Amino acid sequence: MDKEEALNDFLKGLRIVLNNALAYSKDHPYLIKSVENFKQKIDALFTFLSPIKIDIAVDSLFIDGRKLEKVFLYVELAQIFHQRKIKSIELRQGLMIEELIDFINGVSLPTKEILRQKGLKNILNREKNPHVVVDDLDYSQLLGAEGEEVKDVWVYLFKEALEKKDSQRINAFADNFERIMGKIKMKDLLEDDELKKNLNDFLSYLKENQGEKFYKCSKEIFKATSKNKAVFEEADIDKIKAFFKNFNAHDFANLLWDEITTDEGFDTLSFELFSRLTGEESHKEVASSFLEKAVNKESFQKNPKAIKKTQHLLSAPREQSTSEVYRNTLTALLKDISFGQESFFDRDLLHRNYLFILLNLLGDERNIERLRLISERLSRELEGVTKDRDYEYLKGLSDILNKRKKEEPLLKDAFNGLDRGIAKFVEGIIWEENPPVGLEYFVDTLERTSLNADFYLDKIFREDEVNPYGLQLFFRFFSKATPLFYKNLESRYYDLEFLEKIMKSLAKLNPSLSKEILKHIFYFANEIIKREVLKAMQGLAEFDEEFLFSVLQRGEVSLKREALAILVRDENLRERALKGLLSIRSPWGKENKVIMENIMVIEDLGLKEAGDYLVSLSKRHFFWNRNIRKKASEVLKKWNVRKD
Repeated sequence: MDKEEALNDFLKGLRIVLNNALAYSKDHPYLIKSVENFKQKIDALFTFLSPIKIDIAVDSLFIDGRKLEKVFLYVELAQIFHQRKIKSIELRQGLMIEELIDFINGVSLPTKEILRQKGLKNILNREKNPHVVVDDLDYSQLLGAEGEEVKDVWVYLFKEALEKKDSQRINAFADNFERIMGKIKMKDLLEDDELKKNLNDFLSYLKENQGEKFYKCSKEIFKATSKNKAVFEEADIDKIKAFFKNFNAHDFANLLWDEITTDEGFDTLSFELFSRLTGEESHKEVASSFLEKAVNKESFQKNPKAIKKTQHLLSAPREQSTSEVYRNTLTALLKDISFGQESFFDRDLLHRNYLFILLNLLGDERNIERLRLISERLSRELEGVTKDRDYEYLKGLSDILNKRKKEEPLLKDAFNGLDRGIAKFVEGIIWEENPPVGLEYFVDTLERTSLNADFYLDKIFREDEVNPYGLQLFFRFFSKATPLFYKNLESRYYDLEFLEKIMKSLAKLNPSLSKEILKHIFYFANEIIKREVLKAMQGLAEFDEEFLFSVLQRGEVSLKREALAILVRDENLRERALKGLLSIRSPWGKENKVIMENIMVIEDLGLKEAGDYLVSLSKRHFFWNRNIRKKASEVLKKWNVRKD
């Protein structure tokens, strides 16, 4: 064996052992055996390289002065280590199996857990593991990073800085808080309990120690929330309110003033959000404080944009969740202002009123010819509405269209232009990196497409723009192009990251379609991806039992485990699966290796329902079944199941 072969075997062995570590516990016999095999490959490479030093970049490895890139194996390993914030790894002569198990187990931990324990270097005890040297990335260098791990990095950094009361780092967070909020997704802000706790602790610290920065950071949270242009559920409002628990009426009044006078993005949805966040019991107090701040209206009067915005807020249809107290307060603010000729003839305000008049006519008109005329006028205006991202108006328009088409199907032709315009807008915005929260409504209600199947296929497979909305609309409008989708999918058989994107995006599709696509991926994928397919199937509401039984009969051990985890959810299928795994005839011990693997899978899943089968195996005759008897007895003892 030469150096090239030894290095290649080492890297392949590293990927295999990491895959097994993700599937099995640290003390699982199958993992230990896998590590022992990998240790042999390390020893073989030590003949040519000592120590073995691996430097890690985002998508490449550096070993022995060479840059290993572009090959799927190299890219995949680099991404695994980089996501876990590992800068370099060094394996030294004298490496013991126990050290290697500790290292592999540490790398297999979730990124969150590695961050919580302050890096893999900290996890690996230096005295206990002297022959494994790990250098972690400096977390402060990751603040400009992109991707899913950004949120986890910030959670870790917030927590660490607050625990140490590191005022210098906390100040740095406060000074860059706008950028931080730009990296955190709204879903995480609402649902990640650890992130919410750390952000609240951060704001509480600022409130107590730096009031000005506390207000600035709180305002950034409001801006980030309002930018989503979503009509939040009450439960979500309660979660957002938690970030403003230290706000008083004066703070809210300042926030409203700043948003009206300085933020061009503050619109009716933002106003509604503000109204709901302050709580009805606080409206009068906040409004009073706001008017006190505005008592000298000179700065407001000299701000035509703020005046126009206030007029816009008051001209929009009244929402039930927007406070009348606040509307009356803004009306009072405008009351004594002397408008010049330019302000009085406000083209933008007149145009918006015109749009809402058209919307009302669209909902009420019964004459088909007049309805066509109104629809044509609205179609011409739609380009401007979509360009301005006026989601409030678009939702109102969609609501009216859907209602009228449902009540009067014969009117559908009159709305063709509007349907095309809305489709064009939705099919353009779904590919954006951070689509608005309320986009689900438009995708779910879209009844036609403005594009063709080739456009979708190019987006997904040429530009790698994979998201649930794109898949949802492709299969809704172009189901006949499914064979082309599969053909393109097979051409990416080597790309784990791409296939994982596809699998994650299937959640929006109906379970039957998701199941078929996952099965298709399984048939052409490698062992690593096959396991991810089976894990994705565990989240589906329905499954293909015959497909899963075929995996049990012919699959590799880790695949059997994932397939069995699905089947045992059904009581009848559970019994059939256990019988198939443990009632195998094995003349002269020919099938004992398979039976041993099946016992380990069942032990790993804790399926005590297999007790009777294990009792039978523990009593099998003949010397060649000795190991089977021993293993079955060990599991029964572990589960406290008697053999008689």
